[in-house]
Amino acid sequence: MTKSKIRNIIRGLALIAFAVCLLLSRSNYFTEFPMVKMAVCIIMVVVFVEQLIERSFLGMSIPLGVMTCLFQSELGLGDIHFAIIMLAFVLIGAGLSMIFGRKSHHINIVRDGDSHTIDVSGKAEYWEDEGNFDLDNSLGSRTQYIKINDMKKGSIDNALGQLTVYFNGTTVDPNGAILDIDNGMGSLSIYFPRDFRVSFNCDNGMGKINMHGECSQDMSQPLIKANVDNGMGTIDFYFE
Repeated sequence: MTKSKIRNIIRGLALIAFAVCLLLSRSNYFTEFPMVKMAVCIIMVVVFVEQLIERSFLGMSIPLGVMTCLFQSELGLGDIHFAIIMLAFVLIGAGLSMIFGRKSHHINIVRDGDSHTIDVSGKAEYWEDEGNFDLDNSLGSRTQYIKINDMKKGSIDNALGQLTVYFNGTTVDPNGAILDIDNGMGSLSIYFPRDFRVSFNCDNGMGKINMHGECSQDMSQPLIKANVDNGMGTIDFYFE
């Protein structure tokens, strides 16, 4: 079972638990428990764990802030406006990112037909080397122009943010390329040149994948194999 499949199963179970809590909140059972708050917390815990795996302090601060707002009376914070609580957690996350943000990032690259892993220091939001690239966006809005000669392998990972990617100026290796695309609950837009020949292997959870235009059908063109994993977000592919 692939990592993306496990992640989709966890998200699916969280949504089922969310729905059960909502139903119980309208029943005569468990009336002493705040079922709606518990339902929201289940989703927030899943988001927190995913951001913990990505080691995004800012991403982890958001669900913690939401859960604190839900139980602010129980935590003795009833007199504090929820906007101030959220702002405080965002600032805490940003501060921790500035202090501990530098990390070792593992990237799988292909060179001369061989695949291997290297470590890259830093935030590793975008990295490229000899036909390989890695693009990572956790939160916020970002636009990335990718211009690579003889692209062999690429990875695009968007968690909760809004990411737009342009491949204008990129050429594909004569032997083809592999493109791994992972979108969690964010919005991802990818623009390919119309002369790119692309095959899609899509795994869509509860989100939406849209195709705009058509790729090249010229069999003499190198093939890009795109492995797409979409959770609860939206992905738009454009061929222009």
